[in-house]
Amino acid sequence: MKKLLIPCALAALLIPVVALRAQIAPGAGVAGMNVDKVVELDLLTQTELADKIKNGWTSVFLVAGGTEIRGPHATIGVHNVLATHRAVEAARRLGKTIVAPTIPFAVAATGGFNANQWTAFAENNGPTAPNPGAIQVDSATFKGIIQGGVESLMYIGFKDIFVMGDHGGGQNEMRQVAEDMTAKFSAKGIRVHYVGDFYQKTHDDIDMYMYQHRLPIAGHGGMMETAEMMYWEPTPFAYIRPIYKTVPFDGTRFEGPSLDADLKAWKDAHDAREARAAAAAAAAAGGGTAGGGGGGAATAGAAGAGAGARGGGAASGRAGGGGGGGGQRGGAAGAAGTAGAAAPPRANNGLSGNPHFATKEIGHDLAEIGITNTVNQVKKLLAGEK
Repeated sequence: MKKLLIPCALAALLIPVVALRAQIAPGAGVAGMNVDKVVELDLLTQTELADKIKNGWTSVFLVAGGTEIRGPHATIGVHNVLATHRAVEAARRLGKTIVAPTIPFAVAATGGFNANQWTAFAENNGPTAPNPGAIQVDSATFKGIIQGGVESLMYIGFKDIFVMGDHGGGQNEMRQVAEDMTAKFSAKGIRVHYVGDFYQKTHDDIDMYMYQHRLPIAGHGGMMETAEMMYWEPTPFAYIRPIYKTVPFDGTRFEGPSLDADLKAWKDAHDAREARAAAAAAAAAGGGTAGGGGGGAATAGAAGAGAGARGGGAASGRAGGGGGGGGQRGGAAGAAGTAGAAAPPRANNGLSGNPHFATKEIGHDLAEIGITNTVNQVKKLLAGEK
């Protein structure tokens, strides 16, 4: 019996070694890790990264996420999860593109210590936020972080650096850094690009998707973020808790006549913005005058209501929000259609949109919108450079 045990024990010791050798291929990684397919900078060793750059991997994404409250049902790192997954998938589709670690801090994070609602929170609760979770930095600090990231990536050896973010606050800072750094280092063959479609066009297109599918539009922690987070979850309820189906929120109910009114208000505001933009473009091209924008101005009231409710300062109602398509974005178009006294009482739980109808399938569609917009703009930027 003892003679039989000894060979068995030796075999057991050898199996892991043989298995490991079988999975290792020169230059391909270890135990199922194919380095050739890895795009995440922080998952590479320094020598692996150096080899990639030597082989033409000279494009890199510098992505900003955010850490802020998102309601009782969604994890605090929503922006980081969405930003990272979209960027990684876009990089894979583009090829020879690396993704730097996502920056987890944002400007004007919803629920942050100097956000608009902080004064009321402090008066009622002392120095402790009733909805904890937000971490934010001021504009100058955020701009410095982006600049430091760009400088580091330049030093590493990247030539085309693309900055982008999933949060409304910080978009202008990223654009400024891209412009300043390109002007300063273009003579050395380095270009810093701002990918605005990663945020702006993606949110606009997702709003249209919601309208076309008769789903609740916008709102902090609402359909958009909830559905896409469900899609990216490694296991059920890792990012979105089961209470998403019943959690109360600050906004209209988005059901029946309320949903119809909300969708109409959003479409009216959308059409008004489009009309004003077209009139402005025609005037700039010499095809009209200031009066030519009157058609858009005639509906400015509806557009203003929609944009204001969605937390904007920009034409699309997003740029000034800082809440990453949430926060001040309020009940979105729902607020436009039911503003004022008609709006229901505030839930004050960090949630202003309706997540009740979210599904993983919808999340897939929304993810594709963001990924496709990113890939398309990066290709245009590279083509324009050539």
